[in-house]
Amino acid sequence: MRVLQSAAIFCAVIDNFGDVGVCWRLARQLAQQENLAVTLWVNDLAALKRLRPVIAPALSTQELDGFIVRQWQVEYFAHISTDELVVADLVIEAFGCKLPEPYIEAMAKLAKPPVWINLEYLSAESWVESCHRLPSPHPMLPLKKYFYFPGFTAATGGLLKEAALDAQRVTLQDDVHSRAAWLDHLGVKLVADTTLVSLFCYPSAPLEQLFAAMQSGDPVLCLVPEGVAVEVMTGYLGHKPVSGARAVFGNLTLQVVPFLEPDDYDCLLSCCDLNFVRGEDSLVRAQWAARPFIWQAYAQEQSAHFDKLGALADRYALGLSAMQAATLRKFAWSWNGDEAVQMDWPAMQKLLPALRAHALKWQESLSAQTELAHGLVGFARQI
Repeated sequence: MRVLQSAAIFCAVIDNFGDVGVCWRLARQLAQQENLAVTLWVNDLAALKRLRPVIAPALSTQELDGFIVRQWQVEYFAHISTDELVVADLVIEAFGCKLPEPYIEAMAKLAKPPVWINLEYLSAESWVESCHRLPSPHPMLPLKKYFYFPGFTAATGGLLKEAALDAQRVTLQDDVHSRAAWLDHLGVKLVADTTLVSLFCYPSAPLEQLFAAMQSGDPVLCLVPEGVAVEVMTGYLGHKPVSGARAVFGNLTLQVVPFLEPDDYDCLLSCCDLNFVRGEDSLVRAQWAARPFIWQAYAQEQSAHFDKLGALADRYALGLSAMQAATLRKFAWSWNGDEAVQMDWPAMQKLLPALRAHALKWQESLSAQTELAHGLVGFARQI
């Protein structure tokens, strides 16, 4: 059994917040729940600051949430000797970001090289199971890299989840006073018989179509974080959206809320009746919230993201009736830009009670699997 005392995570931010959000959560899990000394290398600290405002982007090294954050600068690795680099016992290359060559060389110099993991993107596609944990030998150095896939089955790496998350969710969902008090600190007032919706989407989302449909359905209060859907929200509000701004259109009320830190965002998801989420990190958090959700996948060339959307829809539909699954699937396809499918908001809103019960069962099934950080450490110890 290999002894692990330290971990290094390398994160290259491409765009948005998903990559750095996942890496921050993983670093915190490894530090706080797996008791490892963790260093998170990030090439864009400004992106992390958006999630954790206490970050100082100008600092090269700082402490955060029980681990060390370091700027991943090309210049730093270009001018340092491999003998000076301190290599962690567990080295995680997030989403194929490619480790700095000097760090790889320093790994290869060790009598017992560290465990090298490529943490892959989340997918519900079946091929993930056959690739999970597969080794890939380095073409020139005595090193192996292992592919680790998050996923929705026991044959994958599972999902990141904090130990206290369920208790927090239950409190907000079972205690109406706790829910109302938490929303109140955002300036959100609960209104009886109103569908509370959170909206986190990419700019390509068909928002005008959604907002038009919501105006004629049952009452909806739609909460939109600052910085999301700015152009469309500006058109509806008549000015640049700022926290607290509200506008009413028929049975739809739009309200801007702050761009929340990750733990607060978890609370928002738990409080809402329906959550629109995007990418990877918010998708996972929506499932832990045990509430109905609509996912906008990250758009890929040749519409390849519809394969990922379909794979998740097929898994999630187990336990739903054919009619329920079809309604959910059609709405998701429309939300992801399939113009051949009509966005039927009234049907979606009518389906929410059934989806709410289903979401809880789905969350319970995911919770029965091994948590990702714990499983990753267990796997690394066996190498």
